[in-house]
Amino acid sequence: MACNSGSVQSVADKTVAAKNQIDKLQTMILAQEADNKARFYAEIEGHLKDAGVTDARELSYNSDIKTEYSSEFSLDKIAAVVTKSLAAIAAAQDPLAKKPAMSPEAIKTYTDVVNTVAEAAKSSSTASASLSFSMNRLSPGLFAFLYASSINIKDVDTFGSEAVTTTAVYYRFMQSIDDVKSEASFGAAVIDAKNFIDMKTIQAALTDDLANGKIDIDEWMKKDALYTDAVNRIKARLDANRLKSGVQLLSIHPPAPGASANQQLVLASIQRLSTLGATYQQVVETSRARLANCYY
Repeated sequence: MACNSGSVQSVADKTVAAKNQIDKLQTMILAQEADNKARFYAEIEGHLKDAGVTDARELSYNSDIKTEYSSEFSLDKIAAVVTKSLAAIAAAQDPLAKKPAMSPEAIKTYTDVVNTVAEAAKSSSTASASLSFSMNRLSPGLFAFLYASSINIKDVDTFGSEAVTTTAVYYRFMQSIDDVKSEASFGAAVIDAKNFIDMKTIQAALTDDLANGKIDIDEWMKKDALYTDAVNRIKARLDANRLKSGVQLLSIHPPAPGASANQQLVLASIQRLSTLGATYQQVVETSRARLANCYY
């Protein structure tokens, strides 16, 4: 399935040139599917091996494509398709099993995971590159894998000053009977806790992109606001579970000021942005406040 965001579609509906450019992007990403799938499967094999899972079998595999402006954060359509597939798989599991395959709440939280993986693929910062692949243990015996890859084009005459990005999201669900027998703990909060940290890494990478001139201030302002909303939404769910920032759940402790990779990235970005004038002052102040509050 391929879909376009409303803003891109409105341009495509008005001009043949825009439609042709979108078709070209989608054709290009489809041409990469075999290589991307091979890379995706290789990542899965490596992660399953590290997790000690040796009997995993495929329940479902698919991919979807979304074209949007690079500054947009609107992958809800793809996320809905992925979670619908996940819900179907959960419903097909043995209803007499000792534990349910997936709760509706856990399936809902997976929407944010899809968005994080897709945004990581869209980012030009190497800081977020590793987040374009995701493995989640959704319940005993049920594993979900995501991988995303993006290409973009900038055509001022057709789309204006902003780049248009096509993102392919690949998703695969697998089952392990041995893992079911292990009866390890699981839940929606596990997904949220990891994604809470991952989304902040995407946000730090956005500031890195701005400092390196890869995006402009308008794109930073728009996407940072959307990312902040996502972080707050995830945190609200964690707070409702009395897990706060997920620190207890992940068995980790907040890094000392300036110690984490995200903190170092943002500190370096602040240094560069501080020399670029008043236009970037709000970004500098926001970033400093986040560091002071141990946001990263």
